[in-house]
Amino acid sequence: MKRSDEPVYWYRLFKMLWIILLGMQWVSFTEPIWLQETTDIVTWTLIIVAAIAILPVASLVRNIGKLLSIVIICRIILIRYGIYMPYGRLFPDQILQMLMEFIPYIWFALITWLAMELISRLLLTRKYILLFLAADLVAFAILDSFTPYQLWQNVAWTVFAGLGWLVCLHLRDYQIAYPYGWLRLRKYPFKIVSNILLIFAGVLLIGTSVPPVSPILTDPYTAWKGRSGGQGSGGEVQSAISNAITNKDSDAQEVLSGYSRDDTELGGGFEFNYSPVMSVDSPLRTYWRGETRHIYTGKGWADFDKEKRDYEVFRGMTTPAGLTHEQAGNIEMREVEQTITMESDEAYPVLFGGYFITKVSLLDEDRGGNPKLSWAAQEGELRWGGGFRGSQPDYPVKYKVTSEIPVIPLTELRGASYKHLYKVPIDEAYLQVPSSLPERVKDLAEEITADGDTPYKQMELLQEYLRANYEYTNKPDISLRRSKDFVDSFLFEVKEGYCDYFSTAMVMMARSQGIPARWVKGYGPGSQPDPEDMRGRPALATSTAYQVNNSDSHSWAELYFGEYGWIPFEATPGFTAPLLYADESPEEVAADEPDSEEIVQDSAVENETSWLSANTTAIRYVSGSIILLAVIWLLYQLRERIYYGFVRLRLGRSLTYADKIAYGTLRTVKKLQRQGFERHEHETVREMFERIREQQPELSGTLDHLLQKYESAMYSPMTATNADWLSVQRLCHKLSRINHGKK
Repeated sequence: MKRSDEPVYWYRLFKMLWIILLGMQWVSFTEPIWLQETTDIVTWTLIIVAAIAILPVASLVRNIGKLLSIVIICRIILIRYGIYMPYGRLFPDQILQMLMEFIPYIWFALITWLAMELISRLLLTRKYILLFLAADLVAFAILDSFTPYQLWQNVAWTVFAGLGWLVCLHLRDYQIAYPYGWLRLRKYPFKIVSNILLIFAGVLLIGTSVPPVSPILTDPYTAWKGRSGGQGSGGEVQSAISNAITNKDSDAQEVLSGYSRDDTELGGGFEFNYSPVMSVDSPLRTYWRGETRHIYTGKGWADFDKEKRDYEVFRGMTTPAGLTHEQAGNIEMREVEQTITMESDEAYPVLFGGYFITKVSLLDEDRGGNPKLSWAAQEGELRWGGGFRGSQPDYPVKYKVTSEIPVIPLTELRGASYKHLYKVPIDEAYLQVPSSLPERVKDLAEEITADGDTPYKQMELLQEYLRANYEYTNKPDISLRRSKDFVDSFLFEVKEGYCDYFSTAMVMMARSQGIPARWVKGYGPGSQPDPEDMRGRPALATSTAYQVNNSDSHSWAELYFGEYGWIPFEATPGFTAPLLYADESPEEVAADEPDSEEIVQDSAVENETSWLSANTTAIRYVSGSIILLAVIWLLYQLRERIYYGFVRLRLGRSLTYADKIAYGTLRTVKKLQRQGFERHEHETVREMFERIREQQPELSGTLDHLLQKYESAMYSPMTATNADWLSVQRLCHKLSRINHGKK
């Protein structure tokens, strides 16, 4: 028979699947270096071009479709990331605009398409596929040795895809050369498919599960670099790639807790840093407020340079500066003075204090220079130098702020309706939700708050849900993350994290329900240690001074409730916002000793765990044990079906009634052997049953009936019926229920 070079349709489909898998390994390698939009464009180009390639249409039509799909992919993704904003008519305005703004992104897509075409058209035989795979694996081996990348999983996926491609090619050739044999092979697919799947699963499981192991031998690049004194010609490339990986994945470097300078990409883990930051002499326990953010990007919070600020600037600071507030609320305020003494050499972008700060004065002796403070009234943010250029003296060692702490009329606020709270238009800046925020985040927020009949009650439900259903940890498992949105991945995939996770989720879920919210970062209250235990630190001025360390760095949410102003909400488990309520006495809040809630917080921070986390772990073990027992019970109930399923796979065909009777009888024979009845070597089933009848005559009827069905199935298989099989099942079960014993 003449052999056709035109691949069969199923082979074309699987070939494109293997090409996608091979291509994704290189996308994975370049992802830390590329922009996210570039990665998305290349990924979707791989998928869409492969899908069009298998359509049963003319080659010209397919190529036109691929080109149009690339343009559409670039348009959608660049609009999503805000890089391309269409205006005017499609032709000629938008066409000309796309020609200018799609560069260089469209080149990545076109090169991806070209590479797929070359691979698809040139790799037609086993020799060329093996050469291509060898080149791939050698390249990954070199990159794994000479760059900070760990590419073992990429190698495993490449081997998996390569084996799949070779198997499909072999079956395609067999189908073309032996069409009648192929038709017969299709009737008994289980043998081949099960073996192939088993081998592939083993390769993939081993390749992706092996933990990273330090190299036994020094690779040539490292040895050469060490010999040359560390000056390799590839040093700049190595450094650039290493920096790219570090910036892309926060786990690539050791991150310590402290006041964050960059919140544009949240996530990752950190280690607790217990070095001192400041001591605060304050009659009330408060959060030490720093900065706020209101533009959420999907990855984190936009830098303050991208947020508009209306600053009131104070220069010189020879006298205390009075500060005004916007949207502070019309409720009772309690005024307190707080003296901050810095114990760190760090220069912070803000001065810290309880919310709301109404007055500030610098207390440093012999301060030189011309200090400048910038007050953003709407944000309640006191910046050291603000966003302005110019020289600025060193960060103050000691300063005093006067703060007004709101006294919240809780009962009254809980009863206030949305219409009552928001009589005047809401500042849209605090309702910003990116279009890329997945709908399931909004749906979850709506479901959680459904039982609340007022905004404040709804937000209490939301706060409690986050505290009760997600775990606090400083090292969340970000390998579980699949979604590109930070909040979405936290709520539905990672389901654990620290304050940045909880506070950001609280803000965005509140906004999705029409409640103005903003993100705040600073420090938690700290602790009040015994001065004798300060281990060489400066003595505290009074017994009410709070010791604040880098481990106390924190973020939380503030929600706006009209005439009641901005009110902090604490969604992080183990933390309690130090709020004043109208029905509480000052003594209750200003107590020197931490209350039970503070003890829970300290436990969460100091020991990186909490009562809730411990109980959640216990619940996991109990639930897992219950599920395991349920699975074992289910497997036991289905043991016969599982047994005959394996027999079917072994035979590679469906079982006849005669097969089921024969295997069922032999299975019962093995059970009888386990119960003490011997079956000698070369002994038939009839001979064994005769000996059992002599030992236990009461089983004679059951054994004779089963033996008759078994021998009939063995010697006249075509006469076996479903009724015979059901009868054998009943006889086998009857023998299994009787308490046998060898006499």
